Amino acid sequence: MKTPQATRQALICLAVLVTVATIMIAGCTDSTEGRQNTVSTGSETPASVMAVTATTTAQPTPAPDPSAPYITIDPISEKKIGDLIIISGTTNLPENSAISMYRTYGDSGEEKMIANRQVLAGTGGTTRWRFVSDTNGFRPGSYKIRVAAAKKGVEGSVQFNLKGTYLGTDIPVFYSGSATGSPGASTITVKPVGDKSQGEVFLISGTTTLPKGTLLMYQVYPDYFEDKSQRSATSAAQPSGIAGDTIVIGGSGSTNTWSCALDTEGYEKTNYIVNVTTISEDNLRTDVFGSAHFAIR
Repeated sequence: MKTPQATRQALICLAVLVTVATIMIAGCTDSTEGRQNTVSTGSETPASVMAVTATTTAQPTPAPDPSAPYITIDPISEKKIGDLIIISGTTNLPENSAISMYRTYGDSGEEKMIANRQVLAGTGGTTRWRFVSDTNGFRPGSYKIRVAAAKKGVEGSVQFNLKGTYLGTDIPVFYSGSATGSPGASTITVKPVGDKSQGEVFLISGTTTLPKGTLLMYQVYPDYFEDKSQRSATSAAQPSGIAGDTIVIGGSGSTNTWSCALDTEGYEKTNYIVNVTTISEDNLRTDVFGSAHFAIR
């Protein structure tokens, strides 16, 4: 059984890899390396990030001129709050080129960068890309999503509306409570994930007694990252994985929920650990945590 000390040691090691990944692609909030075959940081708090359509209000990017660099965005199907979203498209940028996703909410005009990714392999000179996220904790309303390359003018965009009931909170809460095991201590659970196929996109979720709005940190990494005896001669040189933050949303009674999206494109076929912990304002207290195991086959 994993102990809090082992968890903290893993977090420290994971933080080092996250730092390295961030240096590789400066400014990344969801960076990848080698088709996501490295630890990368996740998206910003779900309550403040992009959402997805309930009713599509814009057409996809027009057919591009193949003689110049371009990015297209696939049509977005109807969604509701709580659904998993896959925002994807094509480009003629080389594989591993860095691209960024931005969102603008309503008429505010304030655009925020949501995540960075690298272009994936394709065929016939056309490469592809995708970003994934769940919509739990998102605010309903109108959104604009823009996906852009570093080169000015190489971008695509789409506008849409999100329908549903807002389950998040306007003010994020940092953990400051008592440690696990003390009377009335808070808990975090991770629902069983089950084995997955390489390249699969899915939601990881669970429950918690922490209040709505509490920030949580999630990490997904190979089990040999925590137990070196599990590493084999065929293990990847750079571990697949992701680290990011999510937020507790309203649930039923005293039990609330949390979730995060995982895209296993390029992930190593091995056993993985999911860790979810509280975050204190100084990032030092991770007293409450939940964990689960799954495999990518």
